[in-house]
Amino acid sequence: MHTVRLLLSTTEYDKQVLEKRFRAVSHIHNVLVKHAKKCLKRLSCDKEYQSLRTEYSKILKKSKCSKEDKVCKKQLSQKMTDIIRSYGLSEYSFQAYIKVCAKQFRKCLSSQQVQKESTRVWRGVEDILYGDGKELHFKKCRDFNTICGKTNTNGVKFHKDTCSIEWLGLDIHCRFSKDKDYILEALDSDISYCEIKRMMFPNGWHYYVVVYLKGDAPLKLKTVGNDYNITGVDIGTSTVAAVSDNAATLKELAPKCKDYNKRIEKLLRSMDISKRISNPAKYKPDGTIDKTNHDKWIYSKTYLKNRNRLKCLYRQKSAYIKQSHEEMINRLLEESVNFVVEEMSFKGLQRKSKNTGRNDKISDIKQKDGTIKQVHKYKRKKRFGKSLNNRAPASFITILTRKALLYGGDVYKVDTKRFRASQYNHVTDDYVKSELSERDKLIDGHKVQRDLYSAFLLKNCNHGLDKPDRDKCIYGFNRFLELQDHLITEMKTNNITMKQCFGF
Repeated sequence: MHTVRLLLSTTEYDKQVLEKRFRAVSHIHNVLVKHAKKCLKRLSCDKEYQSLRTEYSKILKKSKCSKEDKVCKKQLSQKMTDIIRSYGLSEYSFQAYIKVCAKQFRKCLSSQQVQKESTRVWRGVEDILYGDGKELHFKKCRDFNTICGKTNTNGVKFHKDTCSIEWLGLDIHCRFSKDKDYILEALDSDISYCEIKRMMFPNGWHYYVVVYLKGDAPLKLKTVGNDYNITGVDIGTSTVAAVSDNAATLKELAPKCKDYNKRIEKLLRSMDISKRISNPAKYKPDGTIDKTNHDKWIYSKTYLKNRNRLKCLYRQKSAYIKQSHEEMINRLLEESVNFVVEEMSFKGLQRKSKNTGRNDKISDIKQKDGTIKQVHKYKRKKRFGKSLNNRAPASFITILTRKALLYGGDVYKVDTKRFRASQYNHVTDDYVKSELSERDKLIDGHKVQRDLYSAFLLKNCNHGLDKPDRDKCIYGFNRFLELQDHLITEMKTNNITMKQCFGF
């Protein structure tokens, strides 16, 4: 399946109607969230369900499960499912519940669009019941960006001949971008369903139709690498290194993200000042919010304009990150369509550390009386949350996988714990741990950049994808040194540096 997004040529009347329909979707969503919260609270008070869940968790904690445990686990799962459904916690129960509320919006939303919104709420409930979700949250109207359907015959209907949409009394034409020929080629496939999407710009909301079509998207790249070539990709939290037979790449992910962050921080400070001036009674003398004051917040016109600008900046930042990834991956595809990467849990990297430890280094702390006290400071619990938010390495791997499959290749993932690319030395054939701050390694008397060498080892993995192939590494090491030296010399000449990640 592939998508085509087209800008809608809306009038002022069309914008008012679309805004009303987004308010209707937000109301339906929040009604369902309120209902789901009540059902979950009643379920949490069910003693039978809690006892079954305790027994089920005990079986999961066992290292080895016998046949009896597996049968018991299946029975417990079925009993818990029956209890969950008895409290009205299922996708179809949500759809049946919202029918009454949705009748007042029958001129705004179709039945399938209401069902799709109830499915979205159910996905959040599933995360709480079966995943790591903690709580459902209500959403404001301005946080809703899409209204989705299920087919092209109910709700939003896209007409190929006129390139327009029809939706419960609205008939809006679409605008073409510069790639008109490519869009027309992509629209040749059968339409599955459509959704209305809105994005915030400095002059307000812009509305789009996203058409979901069956089959693969038309190919844009005219030349790609051969099938038999393999590129090793070492992805980090802020950088990516890639090594193929004829090229080496070491780049920072989304390098201009810092500019967007500066603009966002500046705008946030301006909004905070405006908010404090308009609501002096909502703050305590020390500057914190007074939670005992339940008066409504007052927002100035400037604050509301800045709020739209802030949403626009976040959209621009997200679009820039995606575009940057797409451009980099297109250059990698020129060398090869087959890639080997490490399977990493970026979600785990963004969490704070649970262990509280102290640094080995002694720090001098000046006391109030002027004396100096030597202490071992606590280690920081923060990890890579900010970097992952700015660089989006997981999104890079997702786009790389999609494009590689589209052009006839694939992305192969190796187990990080078994492969240990950052520790292996193909000359001595052993594993040596090194600190994260050490960006260079000494291999056979040659200084190699750590990330590039890891990508080189990934490129030369064995057929089992569990360790590097030593013979391949020995054969291609001299070629790798040539590519690495040429790349680093070129980067230094162009003043491309990142000391904490590149080592230069």
